[in-house]
Amino acid sequence: MKIHTVSGYESVGANMTAVEVDGEVVICDVGADVERVVEADAPFETLSTETAIASGLVPDDGDLFARREDVVAIVVGHAHLDHCLGVAKLAGAYDCPIYATPYTARVLDRLIEEDVEAAHNDVRELELGGRTRLSPHVDLEFVNVTHSIPGAALTVLHTPDGAVAYSLDFKLDPAPTLGRPTDESRLREIADEGIAAYVADCTRVDEPGRTGSEREAATQLRNVLDTAYRENRAVVLSTFSSHIARLANVLDANDGRRRVAFLGWSLRQYTDPARDLGLVDLSNVEVHGEKGDVAARLREADPAEWLFVVTGHQGEPNAVLTELADRTLPLALDERDRVILASSTIPTPINRASRDALERALRDRGVRVDGGVHVHGHALRQDHRDMLALLDATHVLPAHAGAEKQGTLAALARERGYVVGETVHPSQNGRVVDLDS
Repeated sequence: MKIHTVSGYESVGANMTAVEVDGEVVICDVGADVERVVEADAPFETLSTETAIASGLVPDDGDLFARREDVVAIVVGHAHLDHCLGVAKLAGAYDCPIYATPYTARVLDRLIEEDVEAAHNDVRELELGGRTRLSPHVDLEFVNVTHSIPGAALTVLHTPDGAVAYSLDFKLDPAPTLGRPTDESRLREIADEGIAAYVADCTRVDEPGRTGSEREAATQLRNVLDTAYRENRAVVLSTFSSHIARLANVLDANDGRRRVAFLGWSLRQYTDPARDLGLVDLSNVEVHGEKGDVAARLREADPAEWLFVVTGHQGEPNAVLTELADRTLPLALDERDRVILASSTIPTPINRASRDALERALRDRGVRVDGGVHVHGHALRQDHRDMLALLDATHVLPAHAGAEKQGTLAALARERGYVVGETVHPSQNGRVVDLDS
C-alpha cells in the first residue's frame, strides 16, 4: 500500500491524497487553495486547468495524471471548497466516477456545471453508512462524522492490505443540532477488522481540550440576538455559508422577530442544495446571490426590521460584509449598529490579516462587533487523542496542515507508541509514503 500525499500537507487547504493498492489508485478529495482563489485576477470558473495548476490554485497532480489509467475513483468526503473545488478543474482528466454523499454531490454538480472545464465524470451518490465496490480490490464506505457542513463522511477504503481511514475533516460532537453524532461504534468495528493507515486532519490539533458542541453556538446566537434586537438598530451576521446547522440555528434564534435575508453568492450555492434536501427551512428567507440583487435588497430595506446574514466574515475581498465595511453597498453601518461574527478566523496568515482589517474598519465607524460566536468544526487536541485510540491504526499520516501542526499530531501518536518515520509519517506535498517498505 502506498499513500500519495499530493497536496494539503504543507498548509491548510488544497487537499488531495491518493491511496494505491495493487496498482489501483483511489483519489480522496480534490480541493483548492481558497485564499489564492479569492485573490486571483480572474474568476476561478473561467480559468483553464493549466492556469489553475500553474497559479497554485489547485493541486499539481502531474504524477497521478501520468498514471491516470490506474485511477478507479475520486472520493470527496465533504463539500468545503478546500476539499472539492479542484474537482471542476482536475477530475475530467480521469476516466472514473466521483463518489460523494447526496449533499456534497449536489454542490459538486453546481461547481462542475459552472466551470469552463465542464468535467464529464459521473457523480454518484453514496449515503452515510453506505458501502460500495470501487474495484476488485477496493470497497468504499462512508462513516458518518460531525463537522461544520452536512453530509460529512469519514472515508474508509477497505482493501486486501487493511482499511484506510481518511478523516479530513471531523469533530466529535455528541449532540449536533443537524444530523447524527459521529458513528463511533462503526469505527470501532472497522478498527477491530484492522486499519492499516489513518490520514488525520491536523487543522486545530495544537489547541487544547475538546471541540464544543454546536448546541453551545445555538445558545450563544440566541443570547447575542436578544441583546442586539433591544437596540432597534441594523443587525448583520456573518458565518460560514456551508454551515447549514449554524444557519438553521440563526433562524431559530431569530424566532420570527425580524425578516431575514441571506446575501452573497456562496450562501446561495450552499443553501440551495440544503433546502432541496430538506436540511433547512428557507420558506421565510430571502436568498440573494447576485450583486445587483444584494444591493437592491439593502437599498430598499428598513434595517431595523431585518436580520441580514451575509458573506465575508474572513474579510474576503468583494464579499458582502467587506463591502459593507468600506461602504460600497447601500447600507451605511454606523454607531450602535451591530455586526455578529459567528465564525472563527481560518488559521492562515492572510485570513488573520484580512479579518483584523475588517474588524478595524467596522469599529472605526463605531459599529459594535460581536466576534467569536462560534464553536469549531475541527477536532482539538483531546479529540485527536480519542480518535487515535479509537482507530488504533497501524500507520498514521498527519495532513491538512504544515510541519508544525503535523508535528503536534505526531507527538500525540508517540504517546501511543507510534514511531516517527516508521509508523507515523509527517509528509510534504508530492511525496509517496510506501507502507510496505
